[in-house]
Amino acid sequence: MPEPKPRSLRVVYDKDYYRVAAMVRDPWFKKKEAWLKERLAEVGCPLPAPPFKKYKEYLAWNDRFWKRLEEMERSPEFRMEAQRITGGKQRIPADEFRALEAFKEKFLPPMYGEVFSEILRHFKIDDHDEGFRDFMESYFFFGQKEYHVTPFSLSWRRDDRKSEPELLIKIYAHTKREDFMHHWDWIAAEQKHFFKNRTEKNREWKTFDRDLEVYTLYKKLREESESKRAWHTLRATDKWIYSELHEKYPELSLENIRTIVSRTRKRLGEI
Repeated sequence: MPEPKPRSLRVVYDKDYYRVAAMVRDPWFKKKEAWLKERLAEVGCPLPAPPFKKYKEYLAWNDRFWKRLEEMERSPEFRMEAQRITGGKQRIPADEFRALEAFKEKFLPPMYGEVFSEILRHFKIDDHDEGFRDFMESYFFFGQKEYHVTPFSLSWRRDDRKSEPELLIKIYAHTKREDFMHHWDWIAAEQKHFFKNRTEKNREWKTFDRDLEVYTLYKKLREESESKRAWHTLRATDKWIYSELHEKYPELSLENIRTIVSRTRKRLGEI
């Protein structure tokens, strides 16, 4: 599910904020950051300065990264050195495996996702935590310097395929009223997407009294005709309803009775 863009989030000065603040100031982190940027530049995938401003720019860079990785894996230099290390064997001993991995790390573009995990683990931060991983990507690719947390989260629940979906909003200790106001467009987008076929429930049913009378009389006549095995056909039922209610509702016609019945049944949830 989509969330607010990191740069638009309110800063929450909690424990995680300061853990990240300490991490990015650490000399080890600075050294690893410089190494990653240097290696990406060496293989032809430099990070932009200033950082990306739009997500589509990052996606274009990411495509270039994976194409470059594929090119270098197919290069004669890579294949020759891999052949020298392994002797062309499919199954290799542990020392040759380690040598091959060391060569890949030195020759190929660095797998930045693995580098992010290494950094987080070094600082004893869960590298599977989406919040911290999102920060790493935002830091390196978009220049985000502070750790942000989502002000609230949205999720959908449905008991079964026929039941109404429920939009659930989870709030946290740091959630404030202003967060809902600031990110209402995000909530509204989710609301519109999942309730797009239910918008008529929010509109006044201006002909409700008339439609309910037509529908109630229709059901009464149909039940009587079935129990008594009377001659009533659908058309005969429509004529009877028309004769009973036309004076009260002049706009009623034989042509629109069937539409009123069908629409009322649906809106009352009886189909």
